[in-house]
Amino acid sequence: MRHLITTSRRLAAPALAALALGACSGESADDRDPYAGLNEAIQQWRVDLVASDACPAPPAEALTEGQGGADGCRNFAVACKVEGELTEAEAEQGGAKVLTAMRWEAWNPESAEFRTTSAAANFLKVGETWTRSDAPPVNLTTCRPLDFGQ
Repeated sequence: MRHLITTSRRLAAPALAALALGACSGESADDRDPYAGLNEAIQQWRVDLVASDACPAPPAEALTEGQGGADGCRNFAVACKVEGELTEAEAEQGGAKVLTAMRWEAWNPESAEFRTTSAAANFLKVGETWTRSDAPPVNLTTCRPLDFGQ
């Protein structure tokens, strides 16, 4: 039994030392993560989509199933994310840039059923704040903009 306790102490000591060093640095993991807050920005995009014309609410008599079905959209999923190049000014301010695409099922009033749809957005972080702007349609696997022969 004594051997087990000694071994446990030997294994725990390096882990505790690493934790102590991390605590002394004064920086949290979020301070070092250029993408901190991105998930929350994407979640807000989802909320904004549900509140927009992208999610027309089905009529009350429609039998919609699944979470969000009554709102007109359901089954949201981030399809892809790709890092964008920062300008020199953005990089100096500790920024990050991400092109993100999301897919979901939206109510289609013409066919009276849910249909898969998607959208893309550019997210830019300057300081601690993420901003979002529309992006052209992208390939949902690669996140590369679609070229329609232009």
